[in-house]
Amino acid sequence: MYRAALFDLDGTLTDSLNLSVQSFIHTLDKHLGQQFSPQEVLDMFGPPEELIFARLEAGNVEDMMKTYLEFYQREHKRYARLYREILPALELLERRKVHRAIITGKGDKATEITLAKTGLDKWFSLVITGSCIKSPKPNPEGIFRALDKLEVPPVEAFYLGDSPGDVETAHRAGVLSVAALWGAQEKEAVLAQRPDYVFYSPGQFFSWLQQNC
Repeated sequence: MYRAALFDLDGTLTDSLNLSVQSFIHTLDKHLGQQFSPQEVLDMFGPPEELIFARLEAGNVEDMMKTYLEFYQREHKRYARLYREILPALELLERRKVHRAIITGKGDKATEITLAKTGLDKWFSLVITGSCIKSPKPNPEGIFRALDKLEVPPVEAFYLGDSPGDVETAHRAGVLSVAALWGAQEKEAVLAQRPDYVFYSPGQFFSWLQQNC
């Protein structure tokens, strides 16, 4: 039985990837006067927002973050939603006293906004964001940090995520890799990473949890 359930955020617990993309497009247009396509923005993902802006070496990062977060908060209802079908799984994990943590590449401020607006903040006592670590996924630093805080060994934990990088991160950390294909943008690439389990809906994931936690 697994004692720790670790989750990605965007595309796994929430349908919010497009919110991040649109927030970047708006911010880069305002501060750099450049129009980026959604794919060009997605190709930048990995480090938290502030590091992405810093790597562009243009504009004031603090001002760009302010613009980004203002748009992100204002447009959250328009571009993001909770996968409500995941709630029974979170309720089951709570009843069975399984540790729950989020490991996301998002920065801490954007993560805080999404958790508050979706109500996920009440389900997770531990959140590791891209702002908290030195090396983003697929480096397993975030998972290792979570397991260390929870005092749970890798063999007693799983990581649920929707991207190829999430699966690779889980493999490198030595935890069970569980693919959430209901929110995956690159399903074939996720499958190519050979996750230990693949679920096409939160309901399938819930059924698996009933037998394994």
